[in-house]
Amino acid sequence: MADLTYYIYASLILLIICLLVIIVLLIQNSVDEKRLKATPSISKQDAISTAFASIKINASADEVFNVISSFKHYGSGHAQYTWGTSSEKHPTVGSKGLYKFHLEEYQDRTIPVILTLLDRKNRKIAAKSTSYPDWLLSTERVQEVLPVVGRSGICEYRTWQTLQGVAAYYPLLTASEDLDDLVRDAARELKEFVDRRKVKNVK
Repeated sequence: MADLTYYIYASLILLIICLLVIIVLLIQNSVDEKRLKATPSISKQDAISTAFASIKINASADEVFNVISSFKHYGSGHAQYTWGTSSEKHPTVGSKGLYKFHLEEYQDRTIPVILTLLDRKNRKIAAKSTSYPDWLLSTERVQEVLPVVGRSGICEYRTWQTLQGVAAYYPLLTASEDLDDLVRDAARELKEFVDRRKVKNVK
């Protein structure tokens, strides 16, 4: 009887190990390494997933960067930041704030972040979540504005959000498309805001 119990337990342990191996292989196959992008704090090697969006905007690169670096809310206010207190009008690297975002079929979320990059010369900003330790779950979003060579008055806005940590596999498997929509909607909303403002200025 004891021998039978031993073999049953051994079989169950072997089955669990096999299932874990299958799960790991499925997760690894879900990681699209070609899509992964590094951020100031997350290397490409540590990245689990990246959502990326790019859009052309009919405005100069400086004009668009001034909008995102002013940190004033526009449109829905989603995928935007609130920094420190009302007296802290110009956050600097290391400033703490909140990042508000919206995912379809999920509640609106607000998470604590820290400003990790504010490069006005190269028109680039990045902020990283601070809710959990990096090994568990961390996300960093980068925004940059590039002039379009040979096209005056037109720029390219790029934004990407990279996740790292063991818990990052969950959104990779369950909400990858939602994260893609999040950055695409953020890019589109910025373009619409800049377009509306230019129309008002013309009037």
